[in-house]
Amino acid sequence: METVLATDLEHAKGAEVFADAPGLRILPALPDEGVLAARVREHQARAVILGAERYVGSLYRALGDAAGGRGALIARFGVGHDGVDKALAREHDIIVCNTPGALDISVAEHAIWLMGALARHVCPLAAGVRAGRFAGQTGIELHGKRLGILGFGRIGSRVAAMAHAGLGMRVLAAGGLTEAELERREGRALGDIQAAYGLELYTTRAEEVLAACDVLSIHLPALPATRRFVNADRLAVMQPAALLVNTARGTVLDEDALYDALAGGRLAGAALDVFEHEPYRPVTAGKDLRTLPSVVLTPHVGSDTREANRRMAESCLANITRFFSGELERLDRVDKA
Repeated sequence: METVLATDLEHAKGAEVFADAPGLRILPALPDEGVLAARVREHQARAVILGAERYVGSLYRALGDAAGGRGALIARFGVGHDGVDKALAREHDIIVCNTPGALDISVAEHAIWLMGALARHVCPLAAGVRAGRFAGQTGIELHGKRLGILGFGRIGSRVAAMAHAGLGMRVLAAGGLTEAELERREGRALGDIQAAYGLELYTTRAEEVLAACDVLSIHLPALPATRRFVNADRLAVMQPAALLVNTARGTVLDEDALYDALAGGRLAGAALDVFEHEPYRPVTAGKDLRTLPSVVLTPHVGSDTREANRRMAESCLANITRFFSGELERLDRVDKA
């Protein structure tokens, strides 16, 4: 029986699935890299299941040593894999996988809920009632508003479809693919894609979407090219009455620039589920987003639903089972150079 270690939060989320894993003993472990590496050596584990924490050294050496030339596996419980150093993984003969598609619905729904919370001032109103105040605050309807989607991948396109079909929003999307490339990815003509997702506009020019939208929903992957992509210059293009939502990765948004825009009245509100530093702390002292009444913050819970957790656990388990049975061509790999 092979022993697999799962960071404790991810183990708890997938406990029901992991308990029934045939031929595998999946044990919880603290996410601290030094502690996790020591547990890998203790159990001679060739596979680990990780959350969103960043790993920079000792874990890779421990997995490589435990594998003894047979190869090892890192199974990311989720989609974003910027916390895993793929170069170090390759150096130690470690395959890295994720769980594509497993959390799309949950993250897309969370983006929609955050838009609604901003539009109707849900958080300050709820806090007021709890404090004994019964005073209203006028909100806006999302119906008919222009929703900008920045990053038109699996989650961004699902948010577009939900917002258009469910809320009657007009969707403008900016993606990294040309129209021809988008047609090839989707396997259908641009007109059919626009009809499916309610797109009034698809472009590769982010500024075109930022300038026109009433609400911006960010769905960019964390890459060197996207680090602080939504910066002061791009925020300056947006309308002062616009709202911003980020459920992607904290590194794609310049939080200091966002603070300045909100505090200066150049943006009406923002809702964030992801941050450059997690747990959240301000990038710069004196620019704490928690002090602004126009901000809604949630602690990176976009994918944390019972349904998504089960799908992610099942996907991790499928990758681990295929790895140990030698079916490497069937893995959801994200480590290839």
